Amino acid sequence: MSSVCVYLGANCGLDNQFKDKVIQLGHHIYERGLTLVYGGSSLGMMGLLARTVKEQGGRVVGVITEHLLDKEKPLTNLNTLHIVKSMQDRKKMMQDLSDAFVVMPGGIGTIEEAVETWNAIKIGEINKRIGFLNVGGYFDHLFTFISHCHEQGFVMQEHANIPAVHADVSELMNMLFDQ
Repeated sequence: MSSVCVYLGANCGLDNQFKDKVIQLGHHIYERGLTLVYGGSSLGMMGLLARTVKEQGGRVVGVITEHLLDKEKPLTNLNTLHIVKSMQDRKKMMQDLSDAFVVMPGGIGTIEEAVETWNAIKIGEINKRIGFLNVGGYFDHLFTFISHCHEQGFVMQEHANIPAVHADVSELMNMLFDQ
């Protein structure tokens, strides 16, 4: 595998461990020789991750919409910046450019990207791995909800089990890339 897409926030969040895990993830991406594919922003955790990978000499590809160019101010030193028309185009391009996906804490956009990719894997549209870096239990409520959906007969257990979930960066990367 040569690239990993990371879905994460354009904000930093309130817990410093989010930033610490982003930096750790950036180091792991570089050490594994992976290209980072992400949403192109210079802001928040997105910018921190891209800068961490770039500062080590790693390769970073951003994908951003025309609408977000002024708002999220892409980094100027990206290896490649794709500017697309819509969020749908952005998500599709990120899926196409990536061999696996990591979901970090973020907001509605992060959750939307993650669930859309999870569903694409579920229906067989893409055959790639996805994992959630569950920093400080950030995604516990999401997985409780997915369990509830299963209990109510709306989500099959095999579909609920698609993502790898771990709080440790190294362990999650091993689950995604070493199996």
